[in-house]
Amino acid sequence: MRVDIVPWLFVLAACGAATEVPAHPAPSPVIATTKPVSDPAPAPAVATVGVRLRGHDGSPLQQAAFTLYRNGFMKPVASGPLAADGSFRADVEPGVYFLSVAAVDHAQLTQPLLVDGAVEVEGNLGTYARPEPGEALQLNLQWLDADRATLASDSRSAARTPAGTYRLDLADRPKRATTLRYQLGSRGRTYNGPLADRYESDGGGDYWSVVDLAGRDALELDLARLPPAGKAARLEWRGERPELRAVRTYREAWEPRVAALQRAMLRDDGNILAPDATETATMAALAAEAFAEADAAGSEDERVLLRLAHLDLFAAYDDHADARERADWVLAHVDPLDPRLGAFWNVNNLLYRVLDSADETFAARAEAWLAHAQDNPDIGTALGAIEFLVHRAHERGLDGRVAELYARAREPRFAGTYTLKRLEEQFDPDRKLQRGKPFPGFEFPALAAGAPPVAQADRRGRLYLIEFWATWCGPCVAEMPALHAAYAAVNGLQAPSGEDGLRKLGAVERPKLEFVFVSFDQSPAEVEKFRAQHWSMPWTHAFVGRDGDDEVMARYGFSGVPTGVLVDGAGTIVALGGDLRGEALLPTLQRALAAGSGDARQH
Repeated sequence: MRVDIVPWLFVLAACGAATEVPAHPAPSPVIATTKPVSDPAPAPAVATVGVRLRGHDGSPLQQAAFTLYRNGFMKPVASGPLAADGSFRADVEPGVYFLSVAAVDHAQLTQPLLVDGAVEVEGNLGTYARPEPGEALQLNLQWLDADRATLASDSRSAARTPAGTYRLDLADRPKRATTLRYQLGSRGRTYNGPLADRYESDGGGDYWSVVDLAGRDALELDLARLPPAGKAARLEWRGERPELRAVRTYREAWEPRVAALQRAMLRDDGNILAPDATETATMAALAAEAFAEADAAGSEDERVLLRLAHLDLFAAYDDHADARERADWVLAHVDPLDPRLGAFWNVNNLLYRVLDSADETFAARAEAWLAHAQDNPDIGTALGAIEFLVHRAHERGLDGRVAELYARAREPRFAGTYTLKRLEEQFDPDRKLQRGKPFPGFEFPALAAGAPPVAQADRRGRLYLIEFWATWCGPCVAEMPALHAAYAAVNGLQAPSGEDGLRKLGAVERPKLEFVFVSFDQSPAEVEKFRAQHWSMPWTHAFVGRDGDDEVMARYGFSGVPTGVLVDGAGTIVALGGDLRGEALLPTLQRALAAGSGDARQH
């Protein structure tokens, strides 16, 4: 299963307060002038995607499954196990797709596909990089009963033996446990181990090792039985247009180098990239080298596509001047109607970042470009442009424009997309989470074993912030400094001295404003480890886990973490969204307390 690694600049931009932007004149019709060098032949009504994959050494895969998603859609157009020869075929409409393949003992394969004719992919999968675990091997565990129900989830360490294997003692397993599912983990991934009676998908691109517990009092794990670590995938593509083959080759050359440098930038308290001066300079040099290669492309069309690929890889590390230069180039050279834009993912991030401090002329050009992008043949690109414009209109208080754009987002062609779901959660008149509405009732299991449930009924008459989060969520971890500072300020706490004083913040017996955090982690142990090692989080904790997160998100009307809601003593929603992020958090809490929404019991 993948754990997100989030570039630090984009984390701060995404979690900061929304900037109020004054209304400006209607955008002028300034659009890109560069078009593809030659118009491609009309795409067929249906095209075939064919895939045949083998293990890293050319051997058959033990077990593997695929999903094929159209860009932006929640449900796959095709999915299932690979055939015995590692193959599948699917007939799809032309467009941009994302292929994902999960295989036992191998790294997840994810690839964008622009399908405008038959596409064939064949080759060998790669393997994950695995650092030497040392004296203890960290494992994620799920204990199941005879009916396959989960009894408990936790994280444990297996101790290294003199023989170099790792031993996990099973003596203290839950009483009714008959089956154990476990995974190893490193560098943001969890994946199957070397010992298994069978394997089961984890739903996130990897597999659990499944072990029947009858007759076992321990597991002896020999990592030498896993395939060699860090093997690159080797794939051959047929049916790709030459300029798209060039993009793929470019990404395959530069992505591993960027990823290796990113791993060195990771802070130890989460999946946030926080480069120091040396690492920033190294990334800048790498970006310059990659840019020179992109700029040397043989045609203008290929050059545009490679520079978009470069943007995907390096834009998070641009300073403001570089970001503005990139954004000007996008508006001047990238056709907003090019269907290939769906294969790139950072254009809107770049424009939004620059617009935070841009002049009116640039803002007008950007909105004109996005207005044209609404008509892009790629559904994901078109709806992404609409989402961008909706938020711009909302920030300026243009309610009529918001309603107009939201109505367009609800056109039938956008049904079933992630973006529409996000827009519904924020702008649908009947959405569950909005100011002035009652917050739905809750009763969640406490994080601490044996503690009473965390229930809404126990918070009547008190102002509280409820936050859905996880330790694996980069933006959640990025909010920790603001959350601890705000908690201390509103509750009259004095943080310990020193740079990391907030990390060791103590508890308040009767807080004026309570924080209630609901975790979507794999196990309570992961939360407790995070609190012990990184941020104290001295407030109320509940635990839902990965098994229950979908049900909770559906019940409360949101689709990702972090999601925070400020609720008053009557159970009414006071604030949510950007008002509870970054620098906006403390003023929002202070206003709510001053308005009399706080502790009504005044003991």
